[in-house]
Amino acid sequence: MFKVWLGKTKRIERLGLGLAVLITLVMLIVFLLDPYPLVRLENISLDVRFVLRGPRPAGDELRLVLVDEPSIRELGRWPWPRDKHARLVTALKEDGATVIGFDVIFSEAEVTGYLRALQEITEAASTEAGVPPEFHERLRDKLEEANTDTQFARSLHAAGNVVLAFPLVVPKSGTERHEAPRFPHPPDSLVKAQFMLVRESHSGEALEPYRALDSVPPLKPFADAAVSLGHAFSMPERDGMTRYEYLAVGYGSEHEYYPSLGLEMARLYLGMPRDRMSLTLGEGVRLGDIAIPTDQKTRMLIDYLGPPGTIPHVSAADVIRKRFPPGTFTDKAVLVGTSALGTYDQKTTPFSANFPGVEKNAAVVENILHQRFLHKSVWSAPTDFGLIVLFGLGLGTALTRMRALPGAALAVSAIAGYAVLAQALFVAYGLWITVVSPLLTGVLVFVAVTVLKFMTEERQAREIRTMFSSYVSPKIVNELIKDPQKARLGGQRKELSMLFSDVVGFTTFSEQHTAEEVVAQLNEYLGAMTDVVLHWNGTLDKFVGDAVVVFWGAPLDQPDHAELAVKCALDMRKRLEALQAKWRAQGKVLLDNGIGIHTGEAVVGNIGAEGKKMDYTMIGDDVNLAARVEGLTRIFKAPIVITEDTLAQITPLLNAAESPHNRGRLQHVLIRGLGTAPLKGKDKPVVVYEVRGLDHNEPSRIEECARLPEN
Repeated sequence: MFKVWLGKTKRIERLGLGLAVLITLVMLIVFLLDPYPLVRLENISLDVRFVLRGPRPAGDELRLVLVDEPSIRELGRWPWPRDKHARLVTALKEDGATVIGFDVIFSEAEVTGYLRALQEITEAASTEAGVPPEFHERLRDKLEEANTDTQFARSLHAAGNVVLAFPLVVPKSGTERHEAPRFPHPPDSLVKAQFMLVRESHSGEALEPYRALDSVPPLKPFADAAVSLGHAFSMPERDGMTRYEYLAVGYGSEHEYYPSLGLEMARLYLGMPRDRMSLTLGEGVRLGDIAIPTDQKTRMLIDYLGPPGTIPHVSAADVIRKRFPPGTFTDKAVLVGTSALGTYDQKTTPFSANFPGVEKNAAVVENILHQRFLHKSVWSAPTDFGLIVLFGLGLGTALTRMRALPGAALAVSAIAGYAVLAQALFVAYGLWITVVSPLLTGVLVFVAVTVLKFMTEERQAREIRTMFSSYVSPKIVNELIKDPQKARLGGQRKELSMLFSDVVGFTTFSEQHTAEEVVAQLNEYLGAMTDVVLHWNGTLDKFVGDAVVVFWGAPLDQPDHAELAVKCALDMRKRLEALQAKWRAQGKVLLDNGIGIHTGEAVVGNIGAEGKKMDYTMIGDDVNLAARVEGLTRIFKAPIVITEDTLAQITPLLNAAESPHNRGRLQHVLIRGLGTAPLKGKDKPVVVYEVRGLDHNEPSRIEECARLPEN
């Protein structure tokens, strides 16, 4: 049967490399198309890096004031009257807060029932005659006390360090339109928060900054009293995760951009004048000497510190009631916001699905103050491209040339090593390198090449077992399976040691016994001889009647082929002696044999009719010589005869030092010269020697040649 994969190692390697090239090309195309599933997987890998890193300590510059569940239970449901916010601002300012940021929207006037009643009384009193002036003055005082907006505005003005948040209405796409905006142009109260310096990057990359169509500004008295304003626009990714801070959003004319609440808080805490803050679209924001990297959408990756509660916080009720140690907020940047469930300011982050929005803004401030920025290298695109090629072609080339287990170890090591490197760069330098595309390429190449090799190598193993299991020992079969290249089908010219063995007087024996007796005893003899041959790792060429043909040196290279052949011949004689003792006891005919050994070159391989009948055999002039050497055993009455070519290879073994398992040594052997013998078909006579075993107390030796007996 034609062997498809036997010895086709190079073909398998080419197929494996072809698969690797194909997978690499596909992954490069997918990488360039940047489909959402791949983007989402990469984003998830970033989230995993946060989780693996774990929480990190927050800087001491930040404090949170949280409207939490205890505060709502103590001070009433949310939203609170503005007088409570005024008391909170006053308490923070008195304790020495450097800057206070409100992640709360104050866009509508607050009119309580009490205030409305006072207004109605005042209006009615103004139309009544005879009302004392003292009553009008008293009403004015009460109106002023009841007007919580006025109280809050006064507290903002008195503090002089409060930043208020304002929402921006940003469409999801540039073509999306809403109803007519309330503020199509920025109100005057917002203009003071604009970037003073805006320019475009010269990188040539497409810029995609977000632009607002409308805004929800704070009430004008609040905006005027606040030291500054910061937008509170935030948009989660498609998977619902909030990974970015929109440091700048366009609103108004082409070059009008507004900073986020977190950015404005950081600027004021650092004491940085507004004219030292600049925006370079597609590159980043600069606060003096601090460079904050952003992408083409003016977004900054947020380096979250940990789960909710990582940044030190105080309950808003405790601040209003002044139940905190003095100095808690001294020289601190303080952010006020909600954390109670149901206040609708919850984000999803790598650490929590219920992350307070105010703590997200605090993380932005902390990142800027400590310059802890996550970023991608400017060479990320070409680097990712190169990594895909490296994992695809590099692993593909290596795996096709390696065995399954070492290949798997290499692939796992490469993939795990790259993942560890990505995590180390993330933790140490905040560098986000792509992992999904390169690792997916490596995994696909590994799976494809492994499946290919499993299918082909398993087929190879079956073919090798089918072809060689009846020729050679299981040890050699296993070696061929490990290296199928050694089992290639084409004929090879190799140096071999060839052994021919024949039963002496077999013709007479077969004529004098029944066929059943002949076959039974011959099978017993051939079975015993075959066991010996396979024990000495010989390749059983064929049986020719009662003759056994064996060689060493193929299909595996066996540098000690002459040694193995001679030791096999001596062992065959010992096994024959044991059989003869058995046959003698059974009253059977004692069969004898003659063994001839020659070392020379021959063509060895599968020879025959392809697809019908093929044998792994040897052919050549030296093969014929070896067969004729076996015939000399009868002439010289010597059971084992070798040629001078074989003797030349085993002579160094006769005096070799002791070695484990007696390898590389011939002990207790007599080699006696028989002389020269003319052989049919040979111009020059062949020098031959007899080999006999000696007692264990006799050292190996070579005796001089005797004269050739006359025919």
